[in-house]
Amino acid sequence: MEELTAIRSRKGLSQLLNISYFSKDFKIICCYQLILKIIDGMIGLFLPIFLLEAYHQSLSLVIIFYIIGYTLFGLLVPLGAIIMSKIGLKQSMISARLISVLFYLFLFYFKNNPLVFSILAIAVLTIFRMLYWTPYHTNFTHITHRDSRGKQVAYVAIVGYITSMAAPLLAGFVLYQYGFNFMFILGIIIVGLSVIPLFFLTPVPVKFEFSFWQTFKEWAKKENANLRIAYISNGAQDLVGAIIWPIFIYQLLEKQYLAVGAVSALIIGGTILLYLFTGQYTDKFNKKKILRYGSFIYSVGWLLKTIISTAFQIFVIGTIHSFTAVLLNTPFSALMYEKAADRGSYVDEYTVLMEISDILGRILMGLLILGLLWIGGFKIIFILAALFSLLINLL
Repeated sequence: MEELTAIRSRKGLSQLLNISYFSKDFKIICCYQLILKIIDGMIGLFLPIFLLEAYHQSLSLVIIFYIIGYTLFGLLVPLGAIIMSKIGLKQSMISARLISVLFYLFLFYFKNNPLVFSILAIAVLTIFRMLYWTPYHTNFTHITHRDSRGKQVAYVAIVGYITSMAAPLLAGFVLYQYGFNFMFILGIIIVGLSVIPLFFLTPVPVKFEFSFWQTFKEWAKKENANLRIAYISNGAQDLVGAIIWPIFIYQLLEKQYLAVGAVSALIIGGTILLYLFTGQYTDKFNKKKILRYGSFIYSVGWLLKTIISTAFQIFVIGTIHSFTAVLLNTPFSALMYEKAADRGSYVDEYTVLMEISDILGRILMGLLILGLLWIGGFKIIFILAALFSLLINLL
């Protein structure tokens, strides 16, 4: 009996890891993410820290940099969708990624003139976001299947985690030995390589039906209230994870790049297997119920971060929070693509409404952080992120 159980267990894991029955386009996206997440894991973690140093330790200026960038993006999301419908999903994604090379080039010269290169970097980042995110999410909705969407969302996350697990440690080593400029050169090279798989994607014809101003009118409709609140909440807590958390680690570890990278790599490594099983069971059980439990547990993780005071606590609580993020992000992403797919030919329109809400959440959280920094510092920001995490349930 024990032998039979072991065989079944191995068979189950083998089936879980098997992606042979997924579409060619899904495998291409996995390959693309495998390359891209190397540099995303390196620069994504350390970009807020780089900006903090470039702005002479002014966290307020770092937040303002992100607020301006997201505000411009939020206003221009419909324009990006209109361009996408003219040139196609694939061409829009490729163009965006090639344009993003300029962002790393501007970061290379950033400290020579922070004001000028802040303007240039924000401009390029806005164009990239405008041309990339709506096509990416729309394309992913088209190439995934309802019955296995949770598993496919998990696979893409896992592929990213596999490479991004080593990325923070590699970034810490590169920064310790060579500095930021060498990492930005790596960024240019890796982003260039990541574009290659995108050329092999099957073109998906789309037509964005809304006009520029109609998009915002549709977004403001009463029937989209839950969509707005859920994605605003997700964007708000995401901003804290992307900006405040890395800076918090950096300051607590006394500005040691290698230590920041090592701790982040260990946290990432612990989540991969959990993503596999969560993705599988997301397809089998009620996604909203999993999301409800996941968002509650994830919010507790934010509260635990308020008690961190040592490197060991960063690792333990960071790992716990990363685990709980799996229980939130997998059903949330699966539901997101599922609801987009349910719109039929209006997948791209739904995606744009989702993007606007997510961006607004990031802007609002950025503005709140600017005020909260003078009141309670990082701890009150983590509490606010916990509250926003609970509102994601409205999706």
